[in-house]
Amino acid sequence: MRAFTFTFKLWTVAALMISAAMGASTLADTTLNPTTPDEEDYSTTPHTEYGEFNEASDEADATLFYQFGKFFGVSLGGGYEGVTGNRGLLWQGGFPAISLKVHYWFDFNFALQMEFYTASHYYVDGTTGINVNMSRVGLDLKYYFDLKNLSAALTFANPYIALGIGAYSKSEIASLGSTTPSSLATFGVAAGLGLEFVIVPKKTYFTLEAKYHIANFTDQFSSVNGLSDLTGNYYTTTGNILFTW
Repeated sequence: MRAFTFTFKLWTVAALMISAAMGASTLADTTLNPTTPDEEDYSTTPHTEYGEFNEASDEADATLFYQFGKFFGVSLGGGYEGVTGNRGLLWQGGFPAISLKVHYWFDFNFALQMEFYTASHYYVDGTTGINVNMSRVGLDLKYYFDLKNLSAALTFANPYIALGIGAYSKSEIASLGSTTPSSLATFGVAAGLGLEFVIVPKKTYFTLEAKYHIANFTDQFSSVNGLSDLTGNYYTTTGNILFTW
């Protein structure tokens, strides 16, 4: 009887030891090799974060632009074209300069305009009067300043800057028409400032624009009326009525 009792106790102790060893092994495996299902991994990375604030800001800007902004426009105006340098000493006139523009707005700050303008000048070569016609077909990028925190006067004026490129052409013909017209063409750049005044919001505006043009024709080193050359650049000031929709 004692032998049976001792054997039973021995088997019981052995079973407890085996169970404890298996439990420790399982705990060690779980600690060293934790397993978490992929669908429960909620950690974020720069690639998975949702930029809710940025998208909300962009959406608000777009909503304001669709509600208060301009999309397309056409303007017609007139002004004056002046000339610098020796060519300016020779040429007279420059009024009126006629300007026609087509506009497209990307947002409140950036717009694109295609412009055509023409102006008339004249000069005297010896005893012959020469009529000159200058024209430009160009593309300008405009930037409107953000005036939210500035004075009401500047906000009302809505100032902008413009940078562009264009094709310039010049034709000259004697006032009596006795000679064949002489025509030249070249490419140039322009930079300017403008003010835009509201007449009817989103419909009608009045703009004042001043630009400086750099365009060199092949006759710039010609000698006329005692001038050693005809170098010089051009500047325009125009007032325009702008219709938008």
